[in-house]
Amino acid sequence: MTAAITVRIDAFAAGGYGVGRDDDGRAVFVAGTAPGDVVTASVFEAHARWARAELVELTRAGPGRVEPRCPLFADRRCGGCQWQHVDDDTQRAAKQHLLAGALRKLVAGGLELRPLLTPVPPWGWRRRARFTALGAALGFHAPRGHAVCDVTACPQLEPELELVIGALRAAGVVRGDGEIHAVVGDGGAHVVIDAPCDEAAAAGLVGQGGISGVTWRGGAAGADAVALEPGLIASGDDFAQASRAGNEALRAVVAQALAAGRGERVLELYAGGGNFTRDLVAAGAQVVTSDERTPAVPPPGFVPGGAIEVVRALARTGTRFDAVLLDPPRAGARGVVEQLAALQPSRVVYVSCEPATFARDAEQLGAAGLRPRWAQGLDLMPQTAHVELVARFERE
Repeated sequence: MTAAITVRIDAFAAGGYGVGRDDDGRAVFVAGTAPGDVVTASVFEAHARWARAELVELTRAGPGRVEPRCPLFADRRCGGCQWQHVDDDTQRAAKQHLLAGALRKLVAGGLELRPLLTPVPPWGWRRRARFTALGAALGFHAPRGHAVCDVTACPQLEPELELVIGALRAAGVVRGDGEIHAVVGDGGAHVVIDAPCDEAAAAGLVGQGGISGVTWRGGAAGADAVALEPGLIASGDDFAQASRAGNEALRAVVAQALAAGRGERVLELYAGGGNFTRDLVAAGAQVVTSDERTPAVPPPGFVPGGAIEVVRALARTGTRFDAVLLDPPRAGARGVVEQLAALQPSRVVYVSCEPATFARDAEQLGAAGLRPRWAQGLDLMPQTAHVELVARFERE
């Protein structure tokens, strides 16, 4: 750590840091701060034009600052949230501002950026979580470094998910370092233990804390997966939107953006367990779905494989689609979007959890003749800096 400096925080930056400038005009990023704060901070990573610093003392609070609900966040021991210290309105305004900044070139070119949707309650919304086991701790990573904060309760979790972590602790299942994935839905909870464990105790979890099935390295007990919602099956380590209310809103926006008609051919890349597929099928579309990982219950028309390879194979056979839907991970769809023109879709809908990589990919789609028309942000994970985005592209 270097000598303490005084920083006035002006805005939020990507990743949830508050950002301001020091006396030399250098941008300083400080976690746990909010716009309008004046803080004393200690630099731990210094560069010529910017630095990262640790909050030492809050000298003056900004207008959006509130008392965090969770003591682990207040003590800066748990890094599962970034924004418990700011009110809901400040969080939402920040997310819309971050979207506008990331998409500024697209907006200047005619993209309509719609107002942020906020369908998720501020607390108790998380139905899926990944816990880390390290030493005697079971919980979430600390804000910096590799330490793990031991978590016995979390205001972000659905009550049913808190029961799951309580059952894991009570049974003394985990016997070494690793990860535990858990998801709860209409069909109960499913747990995947990717860590050394007591296999008999793991099997005994079935029926405890609402757990319907458990999988561990080399074994399983109970159900292989659970129904999260009607038509959506997932195991503990399958990807699924973290909240039910958020997923319902996201599905509605995607359906509006695609506007798939009966008999239209739609290619869905990064389809996972078919979260959006069920709506396409209900609309009467002819769907081809794909994902690198085969889910517990593959959606209709499923073709396993990486997105680039699948698109190239379809193009080689002369297959054409009316629309393409893609929902890539945070790294985006580099290399995939450049190939989509060969499928001749009239429209592309892109679902993104990372505005920066979306903006990069949108430029490539534009170069392929697909113009961005509108984008809709959604706040699906309150108390965090994460923001979801749905965008519609149309062939010029």
